[in-house]
Amino acid sequence: MTKLCKDCKWYRKDWIESIIFRTNKYDMCACPNTTNDLVTGHKQRFCDMLRACRYSELDYSCGPDGKFWEAK
Repeated sequence: MTKLCKDCKWYRKDWIESIIFRTNKYDMCACPNTTNDLVTGHKQRFCDMLRACRYSELDYSCGPDGKFWEAK
């Protein structure tokens, strides 16, 4: 089964970017494991960055396998 960000509990769609520019480049991940703000957890990261192979060594990266992926 492929774990897609759009099917994840932590996925947040950037509707303005999606409607105006027809892209999902700025969609965010709200998972508490991927944030660098451990106090509030509000700072979110881009989904495409977290799932990229080149960032898979980082401890907050979800990686291509979807390490922090959770069903909605």
